[in-house]
Amino acid sequence: MKTLKTIGQFISINFKEIFSYIGAALGGGALGMLIAYFVTLTLSTEEKTGYVTLGTVFGLGLVAILLIFGQSLGGQADFYVTVSMNRARMSYLIGRYLLLVLDVLAAVATCFAINVLEMKVVGPALAKGNEVENLIGNISPGLIIGLAVILPLVIIFCTAMYVMFERKFFWAMWAVYMIIALGGPRVSSAMKKSPESIPAKIGEGLHAFFNMGTVPWIVIGVFMLVAFLVADIMIYRKMEVKM
Repeated sequence: MKTLKTIGQFISINFKEIFSYIGAALGGGALGMLIAYFVTLTLSTEEKTGYVTLGTVFGLGLVAILLIFGQSLGGQADFYVTVSMNRARMSYLIGRYLLLVLDVLAAVATCFAINVLEMKVVGPALAKGNEVENLIGNISPGLIIGLAVILPLVIIFCTAMYVMFERKFFWAMWAVYMIIALGGPRVSSAMKKSPESIPAKIGEGLHAFFNMGTVPWIVIGVFMLVAFLVADIMIYRKMEVKM
């Protein structure tokens, strides 16, 4: 009963953070739709152009950055407070996991609503009979469930790495982010303009990897679920508190 009470208290105290992710998704969505509007307005005088769902992409992108970086680096304080108050570490682990699941589901649901708005209302109104392109494609419910189950475990693991290695881990995460942010556009451009180049080959490999099919991704998902679950439990049981 004490464990359940501690978990409930942790979720109730931090529940309001869910609304920050909903707000981030809405803000990113509004910015993306505004940019898409100006792009459509500019190009419509020169050539026929449709509408692309930048609102959905911007909303998802902003939420992803806040969830992965913000929660990974910001969860350190929650862990310190929990342990300093002599509360069970497993209670903290379960409470934070459940809260992150709610964060992910709320953010994805908001982005889905933005996508419907773009595909049904904003896109057709701005495209004026031209194509409305959905940049995120058709996302299956299984992918959303898998993301909501596994991503919180990854974030909790990253928090543990930050507690243990501090700035070293921060700079490692920053390096990964910069590689994706700077390398992604280059790979995409190379696949169109220089199919035989190394960046294009990397892009082809990534495309093949992300389109392996349902069964391989289920196997990968189960493996990640078990691996991060075991790692999180083992690390948090023995992790030292640096006050």
